[in-house]
Amino acid sequence: MDVIPRPPGDNDLPTLLAEYGHLAAQLPGASRRHEAALQARLAELDRHIDRRISELPGDRPAVER
Repeated sequence: MDVIPRPPGDNDLPTLLAEYGHLAAQLPGASRRHEAALQARLAELDRHIDRRISELPGDRPAVER
């Protein structure tokens, strides 16, 4: 499986969302091996994004998965 490089710097929400969008856009043309690496990184980003959203101030309804 390919390794998707992680950009240096903050894991702030806008950065995580931008990386997610960039990687998701690569999925349609990816080889099977690269697709597996992309999906693994997207799953990791999804967890980070969920954590950042849960840290935002304010009342929000819980999101069920």
